[in-house]
Amino acid sequence: MNKPVRLICLTCLLLGISSYLLADRAHDLASQAASQQAINCDPTSLDSATCHDQFPTGCSDAARPAYDAYLNFLKNQTPGPDVPSTTLLTGDDFLSLEDQLHQLPGRLTSRNHARFASSLADLNEGNIVTVIGYLYFAEDTGKGSSRGTAFGETCNCKLQLPGSFDYHLGLGFDAALAQQILATKPQPDHNNPGDMEQTSVVAEMTPHTHHPKWTFGRVNSLQGRQVKVVGQLMVDNVHFNSKDDCNFPNSGPNCWRATVWEVHPVTQFYVCNLDGGCDQSSPDSAWTSLDDLP
Repeated sequence: MNKPVRLICLTCLLLGISSYLLADRAHDLASQAASQQAINCDPTSLDSATCHDQFPTGCSDAARPAYDAYLNFLKNQTPGPDVPSTTLLTGDDFLSLEDQLHQLPGRLTSRNHARFASSLADLNEGNIVTVIGYLYFAEDTGKGSSRGTAFGETCNCKLQLPGSFDYHLGLGFDAALAQQILATKPQPDHNNPGDMEQTSVVAEMTPHTHHPKWTFGRVNSLQGRQVKVVGQLMVDNVHFNSKDDCNFPNSGPNCWRATVWEVHPVTQFYVCNLDGGCDQSSPDSAWTSLDDLP
């Protein structure tokens, strides 16, 4: 009689250990921060696949690359859709996380992410999270934006090839604003940002994690709709300043994002199919995967 009990207890223990290790993905990534290096390369010799196979932190054709290597290392992670979410984040949660960046032991700048890797992992950076909100807007960064023409990012080896750019998504939490957006389909204007831009949380679909059916047209068709987004929680410290971040102290009038915390990369994307809207208790049948949309 004792053996089955011991077996069950052992199974429970193993499941507990497995859950702990899964939830500590954040610190597993943080432990690799110090070893990430900015790399020089020739982008003309690469495509999107070879870029991410050969350069975990991306690369640059600059003689002395000066980008934040650990930031790019996080951006280039490829967690599969089978990696489960560890928590649900609301708009208020993102603002609370933003406040905690100012409590770090030192000043987070655009190039010192690795210095704070462990502290940020304590705040859940690197773990997979879920966000239920509204798709305020989507941008194909390969087509440029109101901020300027398209340019290759170092995380994508500065490539300017088809399929080598991110999709930049703005997620929000105001149902009334989302209804206006659904009706009028405004384009984001980062030169003259309003509530749509300034209250948005950024999510990024990266070229090396795109599903075959994750086309920009399919994503963009959902502007204003309620969505559920799953992906890696990450701080884009390049934008931790008063010019970009609307919740940075003394932020400027042209700030264009609510926080530097992002969902990057996105690993799962769903749209609510219920007329009355969805919430975290809604069954799976209430959500339609982006892959399954017509």
